[in-house]
Amino acid sequence: MKNYSINIDHNNKIILYQHHGTIKTEDIGSAWNEFLELIEFTNLKYNLFSDYRNSTFIGNNKDIEHICNTLESLHPVLDGKKQALLLDSPSNTALSMLFEGEVNDRTGFIVKIFSTEEAALAWLKK
Repeated sequence: MKNYSINIDHNNKIILYQHHGTIKTEDIGSAWNEFLELIEFTNLKYNLFSDYRNSTFIGNNKDIEHICNTLESLHPVLDGKKQALLLDSPSNTALSMLFEGEVNDRTGFIVKIFSTEEAALAWLKK
């Protein structure tokens, strides 16, 4: 059973991804496989809203490197696309800050961390 959900907000051109509980690297990979099957994400340039509130990342710097290596190969799809990360825990925020810097530098994917849903959605809609 998946511990995440994916919905599409066509009015705002946003893919809404919400994760629950423990998040492993494999879970993120599974969700990304689903994103890449969505024409809204690949061709229509919808942005990504990732809600990680009430969840816990199980990972480290090596996992970030692995994820960024994978995303680097998706440069044509990701270049200029935005992802808002909504976080509510210090440990998730620390790990996500490492990811944010690495992915922005290597892929053209513009990732930003937020602590409120309102701020995240406002940024994605710009």
